[in-house]
Amino acid sequence: MKFGIGQPVPRTEDARLLTGGGRYTDDVSLPGQTHAVFVRSPHAHADIRGIDAAEAAAQPGVLGVFTVADLEADGVQPIPCAAALTQRDGSPYVAPPRPALAKGRVRHVGDPVAVVVAETLDAARDAAELVMVDYDDRPAIAGTAEALEAGRPQVWDEAPGNLCFDWEQGEEAAVESAIAKAARVVELE
Repeated sequence: MKFGIGQPVPRTEDARLLTGGGRYTDDVSLPGQTHAVFVRSPHAHADIRGIDAAEAAAQPGVLGVFTVADLEADGVQPIPCAAALTQRDGSPYVAPPRPALAKGRVRHVGDPVAVVVAETLDAARDAAELVMVDYDDRPAIAGTAEALEAGRPQVWDEAPGNLCFDWEQGEEAAVESAIAKAARVVELE
């Protein structure tokens, strides 16, 4: 079955999902199952001065509270980028490290800083509320376009000027020719 660009893709799962016949990971309950709740940053950009998980770890039903230090101690590596891009000039792109839990700094609201594992979801949620993270706010950037302006705060030290890659694909001359022949051209930012 082929579909063209701009054509709707028939969805086969909607009836099942909308009538209660769907099965989600949250519906699965197995013997010995545990639950994880992530502690996430409320800050867009901040240094992590410290994490105190002692009270959370002491709660009934909590099996562990983990930070990036625990992951590193167990040999867990940062999450690699799946796309090996090259810059427009052929040089390699900048690939900042992406640990599963924030290391030293959070770079967006919701960045995970710790994970609580417990016997029940309620125990994990309650304990996550007790994890104390000491943040030191940094200036933040709200939009990607402004992030490239001179003098803006650095999100990743590895990416000077906040540019990880400058990439293009396709045949520029063919695209310019098609635009020149188009009956109507719309430009927007």
